[in-house]
Amino acid sequence: MPRKSDWDFGCDDCRDDSNRFYGHLDQIGSNADRGMILLRCPRCNALYEDTPAGPDQTLRLTGDEAHTLYPGSI
Repeated sequence: MPRKSDWDFGCDDCRDDSNRFYGHLDQIGSNADRGMILLRCPRCNALYEDTPAGPDQTLRLTGDEAHTLYPGSI
């Protein structure tokens, strides 16, 4: 797994764990089959996939990736 410093975050708000973990990013989609949710930063509009509970698995997504994994969400 990449080190947190290697992850591609959109802005300082996205980078802050407490913003991602405690609902400060907008949840705009979910994929029950994958057990993941789609998040969007309200400040910079960066898109992320993460687990709704349990260990953090934040992954930055492109718009195309988000559209493919979460159709109709963006």
